[in-house]
Amino acid sequence: MHSIFNWRSLGALALSLCGLATHAQTFPSRPIHIVVPFAPGGGTDVLTRIVAQQIAEQMKQQVVVENKPGAGGALGAGIVVKAPADGYTLYVGSTATAMMPSLYKNLGFDPVTDFKPVALIGTSPFILIVNNKLAAKTLPEMLALAKDKPGTLSYGSAGNGSVNHVGMELFKSMAGVDLLHVPYKGSSAALADVIGGQVSMMLDTVVSSSQHVKNGTVRALAVTSKERSTLAPDIPTAAEQGPKGYDVTVWYGLVAPKGTPDAVVQRLNAEVNKALASAAVRQRYATLGAEPVSVTADEFARLWVSEEKKWTSVIRSANVRVE
Repeated sequence: MHSIFNWRSLGALALSLCGLATHAQTFPSRPIHIVVPFAPGGGTDVLTRIVAQQIAEQMKQQVVVENKPGAGGALGAGIVVKAPADGYTLYVGSTATAMMPSLYKNLGFDPVTDFKPVALIGTSPFILIVNNKLAAKTLPEMLALAKDKPGTLSYGSAGNGSVNHVGMELFKSMAGVDLLHVPYKGSSAALADVIGGQVSMMLDTVVSSSQHVKNGTVRALAVTSKERSTLAPDIPTAAEQGPKGYDVTVWYGLVAPKGTPDAVVQRLNAEVNKALASAAVRQRYATLGAEPVSVTADEFARLWVSEEKKWTSVIRSANVRVE
């Protein structure tokens, strides 16, 4: 009986492996669904649709983008976690996803262990902008002003737990300054009050703030990426002028449910990287303030883990809470 059991087990394993190989060879044989955890029209949604259109053309298969907003992205993530691990249902993870475990109690899943990273689709830095009424013309001047008058300078954000909120909390801790947080329901409202002078500063996207910088209605002090951005090459980094090593680069990437076959992940990774090399995609990205970044699935997985550790530390240290 023992011998028969082993042979049956080996036979089942062989059939299973054969099935996976066949699946990978024929993938995709039906439409792929990508769940965007935010509302239509936002940056994550637009980037995803650009990539989805390109890989659909490359693979000669329909790619459907579905918007499932709610709970800071956790609603959409919960749907994909429970989907079959076959590569036909993907989720758009981002810096916000890496923050979820430390922001939300009883999340119901672990972004690191329950997802399998597939490919990055883009990155984007913030620009630290200040209102024109602020005496500081440079980041060092702003830091000196903040240290001279602790708690008097304020910064706006898209809300408690948003990336530009937590990004500024990291800035505060690394620069050793005390800034007052003023949360808003969305970045556009915060930007309006920076322009109007109701708040001193904020981290804003390149696309949203660049025209205001050009028009002189706000002043740009720094970009938040580790190196100068090709999207705003004349603006120095925060790390160049202030807190060394400061880096807040928002990233977006496709992930699949855990257990998705490696061969399917590699196929999707290759198709996404091919799409990101397209001149048409790069041109459209530039208008959105995003940069295409091609990495392997393993490199993306390492980034995912390091980002979750980084932001968990910041959120706990700053005692950030989502109501």
